[in-house]
Amino acid sequence: SATPMERMQNCITDSNSPNDDHWMTLDGPAMSGGGVKHAVHWFRRDLRLHDNASLLAAARQADNLRCVFLLDCQLERHQQHRYLAANKWRFLVDCLRDLDESLRRLGSRLFVVRGQPLEAFRRLLPLWGASHLSFEEDCTPLGRDRDSAVTKLAHELGVTVLRGCSQTLFIASGGELPLTFAKFHRLLLTVGSPPAPCPSLQDEAATLPPPPPPLTPQLHPGFHRGLSNSFSNNNKTSSSSNGNTCNAASFIDEDAFNLPTLGELGLDQDEANYQPTPVLIRGGETEALARLTRHMERRSWVATYGGKPRYQSQLLMPSGTCLSSHLAFGCLSPKLVYAQLTDLYRKIKGGSSAQPPPLHIYGELLWREYLYLTAHANPNFDRLEGNPMCLPIPWCRDQAAFGAWSTARTGVPWIDAIMTQIRLEGWAHPYCRYSAVAFLTRGHLFQNWEDGAKLFEQLLIDAEWPTNNGLWLWMSGSAFFQAFGCAYSPVIAGRKLDPQGDYIRHYLPQLARLPTRYLHEPWLAPPAVQEAAGCIIGRHYPAPMLPDLDEAAE
Repeated sequence: SATPMERMQNCITDSNSPNDDHWMTLDGPAMSGGGVKHAVHWFRRDLRLHDNASLLAAARQADNLRCVFLLDCQLERHQQHRYLAANKWRFLVDCLRDLDESLRRLGSRLFVVRGQPLEAFRRLLPLWGASHLSFEEDCTPLGRDRDSAVTKLAHELGVTVLRGCSQTLFIASGGELPLTFAKFHRLLLTVGSPPAPCPSLQDEAATLPPPPPPLTPQLHPGFHRGLSNSFSNNNKTSSSSNGNTCNAASFIDEDAFNLPTLGELGLDQDEANYQPTPVLIRGGETEALARLTRHMERRSWVATYGGKPRYQSQLLMPSGTCLSSHLAFGCLSPKLVYAQLTDLYRKIKGGSSAQPPPLHIYGELLWREYLYLTAHANPNFDRLEGNPMCLPIPWCRDQAAFGAWSTARTGVPWIDAIMTQIRLEGWAHPYCRYSAVAFLTRGHLFQNWEDGAKLFEQLLIDAEWPTNNGLWLWMSGSAFFQAFGCAYSPVIAGRKLDPQGDYIRHYLPQLARLPTRYLHEPWLAPPAVQEAAGCIIGRHYPAPMLPDLDEAAE
């Protein structure tokens, strides 16, 4: 007869284990005994050398280490949003390039394999003579299914698997989930702090175990032939714009493991050179650590976080301290952020390690952890049907309404500016996202949140499966809370967050010359004012798709 709190404590592991390796799982024999030990480390959402327990374990014990990243040859090309998705692919290329440079400084390199995990590893692990495969676990349901399939394959091939867990602060382990954020806070107070991040690879050694010598087709003619048959169907559709294809020779030719180009990712030359804004969010561990350093330099912000928020237009622009995209791609460890926030808070406020800082200083980091935990055992977290957390609300599906919202043609400047920023830059401030989500769903248009979540996942660089879908479940009133009385007026919210209209003028320059008093409701501007501003509503900027916002909210 356990109490509710005791049942919830079972949903995450005890973080105070005395075992230094409690973030590691070993499937198979340890690296010991005679023979050369060939390890393959599979990078996924852990594109970094710091706090990477499985990579560290492989590097400590292997004689040869090959670091790989798998790139599916049949990448989904979002034709309707080609310029938009370019930001996400560009960020990935930045991450891979930075990781490759860091590995080369340690005497290694990154091998980018074109193919799907099961097919690629089925061929590559025996070819490379791998004795061990290491990777950091993916905490999402789909990721766990893929990891289980790869682990099973490795066992069949006689390969030992080393698995770490650094995607989140804690390890989800079943039990009763806290269905409100307040309960999650209380749970953390009983569980304690997460463990410290493991040592960085650069701090451990000047060099890494080298990759094995290159292979040649002459040594493995059967492999070449078998792989050709295995990938024959994929090759018919996987040609990229620069003529490269996924083929058998690419698994033999070491040069074919080079980093991908933007053209290979499905972007033509104009898209590859497209610069949406001077302020781009650059990817990679080097950039992530620099941003974290700048973030920690804002001592007063850290010390006062959780107080009354400051509403300033410049805060809505991408900043050099924004960390969400780097956390999403694994360029930055959440445990490192947590540890540095803890250390800084204690330096500012004083206090001992026995007195943990208040949880509010960790802000969005704990919200991310909460959504990962609630999505952990829910494969339908991204949909209404079959989702036990989601209210069965009879949403509408109007393609015209959704199209106007998604392409910034609602005629409501605050919403259109937000969607323009997301389309151009692949990012928007959380407050802006709240407004856009509420407007599409419970606030005004009453459209199905699933469609909006899919679009955000395509466009936002920092979109993670749990956090993105959690945002839509929350702000649509479908889960976590159902405060339908708060409709998030796009006019009131816009004036509160962008009182001088700088944000709207930046992303909707056609409205730039309108007086500030009309900027958030340009349809109220007299014809003479519109004429003087060079912006006639209905001609240069859309008329509002909803004649009466208040009536639509009701």
